[in-house]
Amino acid sequence: MDHNKIKELISPYHDGELNEEERKQVEEHLRECPECRKEFEEMGKFEEVMSKMQLKEPPKEAWKMYWSSVYNRLERRIGWILFSIGTIILLFFGGYKLVEGLIQAPDIPLLFKIAILSVLGGVVVLLVSLVREQLFVRKRERYKEVEK
Repeated sequence: MDHNKIKELISPYHDGELNEEERKQVEEHLRECPECRKEFEEMGKFEEVMSKMQLKEPPKEAWKMYWSSVYNRLERRIGWILFSIGTIILLFFGGYKLVEGLIQAPDIPLLFKIAILSVLGGVVVLLVSLVREQLFVRKRERYKEVEK
């Protein structure tokens, strides 16, 4: 088997994930190749150190703060969504009222009326999106004190 392929199989060998044939090929190669044997031994040491490591359990206050921030972010996102939808509806309605006479004119083709409403809707959505993005960027701007 290829030398590089054996190197890829060293970790699965340690984890016991190889079939019988692959396991034998790795063992045979390790007997003959000092470079792979060294990597195998280092992997064994690494596995040993990792098995002894234990994660610290965060204090209860940290969990309370975490869940509180999750709920706050969720509430804010829902608030922004509702605010955005309301703003879009109000701006679209205002824009519609501005071009209402044009829309209701019987001599203008339906396709042109749909195009006008589509452009109006697109402008409203882009405007709300741009304002919202600028509010978020301004709040999170890391370099606002840096002069150009």
